[in-house]
Amino acid sequence: MNPQFSLFDLLILLGIIQGIITSILLLNSKKNIQSNKLLALALLSFCFLSTKPLLHTFHLWETNFFRFFPNGIELALSPLIYFYIKSLVTSRFRFKPRHWIHFIPFLLAQIYAFIVYFSVLRVNDFNEKDSIAQSFSFDFVKQSEEYLLLLLLPFYLFYSYKELMNYKKWLDNTISDSTFPDFSWLKNIFKLSLLIGLFLLVNHFLDIFFDLGDTTVLHYNLLNLFIAFMIYYLGLKGYLQPDYTFSKNEIATTTNLPSKISDVKFKETVEQLQKVMDVDKVFLYPKLTIRELSYMINIPQRDLSHIINQYYKLSFRDFINQYRLEDVKSKLKDENYSHMSILGIALESGFNSEASFYRIFKKNTGVSPKEFIQQKNNE
Repeated sequence: MNPQFSLFDLLILLGIIQGIITSILLLNSKKNIQSNKLLALALLSFCFLSTKPLLHTFHLWETNFFRFFPNGIELALSPLIYFYIKSLVTSRFRFKPRHWIHFIPFLLAQIYAFIVYFSVLRVNDFNEKDSIAQSFSFDFVKQSEEYLLLLLLPFYLFYSYKELMNYKKWLDNTISDSTFPDFSWLKNIFKLSLLIGLFLLVNHFLDIFFDLGDTTVLHYNLLNLFIAFMIYYLGLKGYLQPDYTFSKNEIATTTNLPSKISDVKFKETVEQLQKVMDVDKVFLYPKLTIRELSYMINIPQRDLSHIINQYYKLSFRDFINQYRLEDVKSKLKDENYSHMSILGIALESGFNSEASFYRIFKKNTGVSPKEFIQQKNNE
C-alpha cells in the first residue's frame, strides 16, 4: 500500500526536522547550558510525540516492528516545560535527584508501553497482536494517560507562571539594568500550552459525546499541526535567548515586611531620594540596584522599596526608567544634542540595551523616539 503523503504530513515532518536540528544546536550551545538542555529534551519529546500520525501515513503501524511502538512521552512534556522555565528565571536552580518524582507518571507510562510492545513484537498475526495488547487494557490505559495529562497540565502551568511572576517581581523591585531579561515571551508559551490543553479537552468531548473519532481524525490533525508550530516557536525563541549567566550575581531581595516608618522619616526619605535623582543623577548609572540606592540615602532596602511603591506608585525599575526617559526626552528636544544619535542619547541617559530602550519609550510615550522628534519639530 502506497503512503498518502499530504500537506499535513509535510508540515508535521518539517516541524520534527526543525525540532531535532534546534535540539542539537541547543545541546551544543555554550550559553545557558542547563536551561538549553531542558529545552532540547522538551523539543525532542514534542518531536517524538509528533511521529504518531506519521506511523499511520507511512503505514508503519501495519508493520510488525512499529505496531504498538512504545511512545508514552506525553506525560514528560509538562514537567520538562516547568523545569525549563524554572531554570531560566532561577539562576541558582540545579536539577536534583528529588526532581525525578515529577517524571514518575511518564516513566510508568513508558515502561507500560515497552511491556506491551515487547509482548507483541514476535507475534506476526495482527489480530493476535491486538488481542494481546487489549489483554493489557491498552486502549483504557492510553485514554487514562490523556486524562492524566489534562489534569497535570494546569498544575504545571500554574507553578510555571508563578515562577515567572516571582522573577518579574524580583526584577522590578531590585534591578534597573535593562540588559537583564524579563522573559516576557514566556507568556506566549503559557497561552500556547493552554490552547493545547483546550484542544485535547474539546477533542475528547467530541469523541465521547459525538463519536467523532470514529468518522474523522481532522480534530487530532489540527492538534498535531499546532504542536508542530509550538516546536518551531519554542525552539527558535529558546535558541535565540542571550547568555544570561551574569544574573548569577543577582542581588537577593528581602521578603520581610518594611519596618514601621514615621511620617517624618517617610518625608525625609522622599526628599533624599529626589536629591540623589535630580541633583546627583544616579539614574545615569546603568547597573544601579536598589541595594546601592539604599546605601546612598542610608535606609533599609525593604523600606526604600516600600516608599517607592507607596509614594510614586511604581516599582523600583519603573521609577529609575522614568527618570531616564525624562532625561532622554529632554535631550531629544535640546539642540545641543542634535549631533548625537537616538541610541547614543539613550546610552548616555542610563539605558544599556537598545531593544529595551525602544520598548520602554514606546510603552510610556505611545510613540517611537523618531515620532517624538517629529512631533517636537512640528510644534
